[in-house]
Amino acid sequence: MLLYKNFPLKSFHTFSISNIIAKKIFIVHLLEELKQVYNECIVNNLPFVILGEGSNTLFIENYLGIVIINKVQGLRVLSKKKFWLIHIYSGEKWHNVVKKTLKIGIYGLENLAFIPGCVGSSVIQNIGAYGMEIKDICLYVDILYYKNFKIQRINAKDCQFNYRYSIFQNKLKKFVIIAVGLGLKKKWVPNLSHIVFKNFNCTNVLPQKIFNFIGVIRKKKYLIIKF
Repeated sequence: MLLYKNFPLKSFHTFSISNIIAKKIFIVHLLEELKQVYNECIVNNLPFVILGEGSNTLFIENYLGIVIINKVQGLRVLSKKKFWLIHIYSGEKWHNVVKKTLKIGIYGLENLAFIPGCVGSSVIQNIGAYGMEIKDICLYVDILYYKNFKIQRINAKDCQFNYRYSIFQNKLKKFVIIAVGLGLKKKWVPNLSHIVFKNFNCTNVLPQKIFNFIGVIRKKKYLIIKF
């Protein structure tokens, strides 16, 4: 765990506003470290905010509380009868998850490639693009609950997913998202329902081909960022 005091926030959020300082910045890489800092904030009633990549976060003045940078990462794959269960810690970069699953031959995330942010924020915002949303594949969300500091599992049906919305947007101060479970079918079927695929060459469609196509589209729209 790293601790910075009275440190610039520029490198911790995508807007990169200069001269904005946080009183304390904790960078946590282990689940126990995240629990420790979160517990300290709750018990001592300290103002805090938890960030992954800091996308869609804008600091316009110095932050007098604690900023927790979640770098708790890891991905575990379990084989079920008809689908792959992907258990992912919330500090993983979302785009890296897309690349990792492609690399090991697990498909279904390619339409959501090149989206900034981390896995934790993916369910908070119910990210979506080109014909699919996270709600289509989410099985559960594991949270650290503030009342007992124990990990609890929320099934996807209870997450109240809607367009760019989930239950987590209203209760961010009461818990920390620890991990997300995704279910990807073993029998892959390309999702070409979005209008963006109107001129897509459907001959010999492969997941990598869709991934590359999405990259080109996002680059044209200036939506692609460095990963």
